[in-house]
Amino acid sequence: MTEQISKTKNDSSFWKIVIPYIVLGMGVVLVTGGGSWDISNHILNKPESFFAEPHLILYSGVAISIVGFGALFIPIRNKNSFNLKFPKLLSGLGISLLVISGPLDFWWHNMYGLDGLLSPIHLLLMTGMLLTSIAAVVGIVKIESKSERKIGVILQGLIFSGVWFSLTGFAHSFSLPFSKTDYFDFNPEPTFAAIFATIVYPIVMTFILITSAKVSPGKFGYLSTTGAFYILIMILSALLPNPVLIDAVPFYLMNLIPFVLADVIINKSQINQSHFVAGAIIGSSFIFSYFPLITYTYNEVMFHRLVWPSMIPMIYSEFIVVIFPLLVTCGAVSSILGTIIALKVSRRIIV
Repeated sequence: MTEQISKTKNDSSFWKIVIPYIVLGMGVVLVTGGGSWDISNHILNKPESFFAEPHLILYSGVAISIVGFGALFIPIRNKNSFNLKFPKLLSGLGISLLVISGPLDFWWHNMYGLDGLLSPIHLLLMTGMLLTSIAAVVGIVKIESKSERKIGVILQGLIFSGVWFSLTGFAHSFSLPFSKTDYFDFNPEPTFAAIFATIVYPIVMTFILITSAKVSPGKFGYLSTTGAFYILIMILSALLPNPVLIDAVPFYLMNLIPFVLADVIINKSQINQSHFVAGAIIGSSFIFSYFPLITYTYNEVMFHRLVWPSMIPMIYSEFIVVIFPLLVTCGAVSSILGTIIALKVSRRIIV
């Protein structure tokens, strides 16, 4: 009976300590989902204001993250036994940037109307998203490493997807031609954008998914679940808003195949250097995972067409036939760096 009471108290203490980090990460997921939807609205040329639906979701996520950050400082018994100074500091920096970006974004819209993807305010917002999402992951992993309890594959996968989208936001900013407005032209040079996308997208994918598996070694499902949440958010925010892309949803769901295969290789196989094999599979599939937005990047250097939303499937199918072998090879090679970073970072977090 005494052992059962002690276990109940430990469980209660664990959840009290870890829940603020979960809330922090969930807020970032909303921020990134709203940001992805906002990009879709830009593509569809929908009228936009600061109070557009994606912005409301985005800043609701900011509010939730602020609540989670505040909860980090609630006095809890046994809390000091966890080394959480770094995630607290990181979350403080991230939340500060998120809070500052709100009024600045409002001011930017009032001054210049439509804003491009690579605007100073968006970079500020994305930096805040990234720092906050990393803080949530680091806090959760550090707490779990000192406890017998886990938050579970669903919550952890969802929060890892927030880091994925935060990093992807930076990658999109320097590879997509969505940053030219009436006042500013921040569009990246097309050749640079294509090379950048071909190298960086596979690194981002591999880094996130291998890390999600490595911080829970031997546990099948963490990698797959992180990938599944990324796919779900992309479907909701990038495919369904465009009626022409609804038919592509079954195609996009096939991105689960390389994720599950990589998960099996890491956790169920006896393959030597299994992380690098899994990373190569993940990295080589980036051309499918980053549909539909990647269409704009390669169109800029191959076809130079004006890409109407209705033309995305056609242009995508045309360029992928031509450069598919090159992209798969480059993705597999880039994944080596992503995997190395993931292995080093995951070891560092768990310590």
